Amino acid sequence: MTTDAARTPAASSSTWSEAERIAALNSYAMIGTPAEPDFDDLVQLAADAFAAPIAVITLIAGDRQWFKAQVGLGVQDMPLDLSICTHALSHDDVLVIPDTTLDDRVAANPLVTADNGLRFYAGALLRTPKGIPIGTLCVLDRQPRPDGITPQQRHLLTVLARQVMTQMELRRIIALTDRRADDLRSVEERYRLAGRATNDAIWDWDLQTDQVQWNEAIERTYGFDLATVEPTGAWWIAHIHPDDRDRISAGIHDATDSNAIHWSDEYRFARADGGYAPVLDRGFIIRDASGRATRMVGAMLDLTERRDREVALQTSNERFEAAVEAIDGYLWTNSAEGKMHGPQPGWAKLTGQSQEAYQGYGWADAVHPQDAQPSIDAWDEAVAARKMFIFEHRVLCADGQWRRFSIRAVPMFDADGTLREWVGIHTDVTLQREQEESLAANEMRLRFLDDLSREITLAHDADAVMAITTRMVATHLGVSNCAYADMDEDGDGFTIRGDWAAADSPSIVGHYRLRDFGAMALERLHAGLPLIINDNARDLPAHEARTFQDIGIAATICLPLIKGGRLTALMAIHDCVPHDWTPSELRLIASVAERSWAHIERVRTTVALAELNASLEERVEERSQQLLAAEEALRQAQKMEAVGQLTGGIAHDFNNMLTGVVGSLELLQRHLAAGRGDRVARYIDTAMTSAQRAASLTQRLLAFSRRQTLDVTAVAVGGLVIGMEDMLRRTMDENIRLEVDVAGATWRAKTDHNQLESALLNLAINARDAMPHGGTLTIAARNAPLSEVTMPEADDIDGGDFVEISVSDTGMGMSEDVLAKAFDPFFTTKPIGAGTGLGLSMVYGFARQSGGHVRICSAPEQGTTIRLLLPRHVGEIEHKDDQAVEVRVAEPGECVLLVEDDPSVRLLVYDVLDDLGYAVWQAPDAQTAITLAQTMPRMDLLISDVGLPGMNGRQLADILRGDRPDLRILFITGYAERATVRSEFLGQGMEMIAKPFAIDVLSAKIREMIEAPAPAA
Repeated sequence: MTTDAARTPAASSSTWSEAERIAALNSYAMIGTPAEPDFDDLVQLAADAFAAPIAVITLIAGDRQWFKAQVGLGVQDMPLDLSICTHALSHDDVLVIPDTTLDDRVAANPLVTADNGLRFYAGALLRTPKGIPIGTLCVLDRQPRPDGITPQQRHLLTVLARQVMTQMELRRIIALTDRRADDLRSVEERYRLAGRATNDAIWDWDLQTDQVQWNEAIERTYGFDLATVEPTGAWWIAHIHPDDRDRISAGIHDATDSNAIHWSDEYRFARADGGYAPVLDRGFIIRDASGRATRMVGAMLDLTERRDREVALQTSNERFEAAVEAIDGYLWTNSAEGKMHGPQPGWAKLTGQSQEAYQGYGWADAVHPQDAQPSIDAWDEAVAARKMFIFEHRVLCADGQWRRFSIRAVPMFDADGTLREWVGIHTDVTLQREQEESLAANEMRLRFLDDLSREITLAHDADAVMAITTRMVATHLGVSNCAYADMDEDGDGFTIRGDWAAADSPSIVGHYRLRDFGAMALERLHAGLPLIINDNARDLPAHEARTFQDIGIAATICLPLIKGGRLTALMAIHDCVPHDWTPSELRLIASVAERSWAHIERVRTTVALAELNASLEERVEERSQQLLAAEEALRQAQKMEAVGQLTGGIAHDFNNMLTGVVGSLELLQRHLAAGRGDRVARYIDTAMTSAQRAASLTQRLLAFSRRQTLDVTAVAVGGLVIGMEDMLRRTMDENIRLEVDVAGATWRAKTDHNQLESALLNLAINARDAMPHGGTLTIAARNAPLSEVTMPEADDIDGGDFVEISVSDTGMGMSEDVLAKAFDPFFTTKPIGAGTGLGLSMVYGFARQSGGHVRICSAPEQGTTIRLLLPRHVGEIEHKDDQAVEVRVAEPGECVLLVEDDPSVRLLVYDVLDDLGYAVWQAPDAQTAITLAQTMPRMDLLISDVGLPGMNGRQLADILRGDRPDLRILFITGYAERATVRSEFLGQGMEMIAKPFAIDVLSAKIREMIEAPAPAA
């Protein structure tokens, strides 16, 4: 077996190390080079001189032995564990092994033990000029030579080895000389290019002639024309700041006069414009063979920008350090890949983890086990999305406590958009969350107590009070039993007079002895303290716990009532399984017991007083009933007056409009019968105008009643107001100035765009009419957070933020009685024929239907301001493209099911569909439509009224979608309470148009619906 010593060359500790030997070998760069005659001749000479069949020049590397030249061996290299030459490295002389089979060092070598193996070895070391051995020149024979070699042969082998080293040294020197020449040329070229490319003023000072050469930077950086710069050291020194000049001159002379090889210093150097630049100057001193300084070459670096950056960086660092000190939290950073690396003093301070422990994702070991994986998952998601990370989790702090922290981390990007790192902060929110939880629990407790108080207020005896109390407490807390008991006179026996038990728990009504429940129960309850047992099997001795367990109780809170220093009553909650009672549960049952017992006292007192005041109460009740009846009669009279005003106004306006419609149609009928067509167009226009006025009146009535169909979208209020400015200016008289004030970044409102425009136009026209002699109309829009909404009526509007639009005028204003009726329908202060009285009522109904509110502030001769509050839109914004109406005919075979209970409307829509080429099935109600649908070969579209007799249109659509999930549905409605907000009523593949509608709009919508993508199943 070969030893490690045979595989690894042994080194003489007093002369060289293995690392030095390998470095010396590598300096010749011989391994792997091709064969060369000079070396081949030397090995052939050695073989001939020794009459040996094998001669080799061996170079011994760290992992193998390589043969530069060889005779009789036939290979280029061998592993070290087969090497005999490695043993020669530890010898200062020629190594001779007369018979390898007799030498323990190599006897087991496979080259020796093989058939016809190597039996003789003689090798001389190849030494560098420093005496470090790097290989051997050796001769080998397959026959042993017991007499070894003669002194002359030893000398010859040594001389030949020196010749090998001479050849190697010669080649190394030649290669080094070539490299130095190349390096010199490269340096000169780089120097030339660097001199042109750099902003450093490079100088070359000949100390013998005092001549200085500068590069072009003396002009670019300092403003001196290179052609006019005096090429002397004196010019250079003269342009140094007077306060620095002597110091720099002395420093240069000290460096050149000593043995220094370089000089550097900072000073102020003059600019051509008269100023001075801070510079860092460095020079390399070149000396002759005697050591005398002959030349200096250096570069002058302008430090102006660096100094500015240093000041800015210092200021930034100071500001950052101050900010970090001011932050109430623990700062940390992560790599772009989301892993914590390097020192993190903030995290270490928070958790006490070592730097090694929190590296990578090791920080998660300090996170609560229930929060660790969710934290990692959320963190990985944020890292993948490269978006802000916001999270909360519990952390085991350095003091051993679990505390809750809010985490925020932001990605930091380079200028090119590359994610550089993450910067995050942990903020302790433990106290805040505890306060929030306590507040929530307290709020829940107070809400429950309020509900309980309302319930027991109706109870008229103690048992009823306690029956209500036990039921509500047990169901609220989710326990198996709640009971109350009265104590016996002896202070030990007690009777549970009533309880509430869950469905799977028995009632525990009955008589018991307190001593049977244990010493703790006796002691605490008689002392007026609550008895709290989370798990009686764990908290009590077995015989005491058994009393509880026999009646199905595992956990208990029992509260005593002490009156006159004596235990008089008990109230308790029980659970059939162990229960760790929380402080909030204890506070709740304590409050319940206190209130219940107090209410029982009040009930008893009330009963007694009731008996005394029965006759008085009867008289008061009778008088109250009379007052209520009178109040109800007055309310009914006011209601009838309002209805009369409303119906009278509707009847008046509709009669006018119907006169235009009916009269025009009658005249049209007469003229057509008489064959006269000259006035047909006029009568048709008059009828259409009156019908459209009636439709507008209907829309205003629906708006007032909050039953119009709203197309609710995210409306850019600021853009809408600004977009209406030109139209409003054309509406105003010349003596009215219009001012528009839209706050920056005004939120979007959740409302109907068209209805909002109509409302603003109504308000603007009212304001104009209120200023007959001129004035200023101001329309403003701003954000109105819920906290700033101060109108008294705001209590009944939905929570959330709002967008406020105000319309103000400087007109005549309103008196209190006019202001009180301003929103009433058909109420107007304008002359007869100048207004319908529905404008403000429509605005009010529109605002309330949108989930907002409207309020008027006005006084006589003080002008009027109307504030319109609309809910803020939160969420994604759906963009709708406005497209022109295009009427197109049906494709062959397309079928439509029409469902409309009004025969006239059904006939009209049928004719439209028939004219367009659709195959039409029609039904007056939903049930008929369902029957027809089963016989229709195909159904491309369902057109249905919303308000049908019996089943409504939406219910019909859902039933038909059961068999045809891709069915497209178009609703037509004049008014349907469930369809007042489109987005809440319509599903996928559904649209709606309101009656009355234009025929072209209906036709285009039908084509659009049929060609639209099928709704998702």
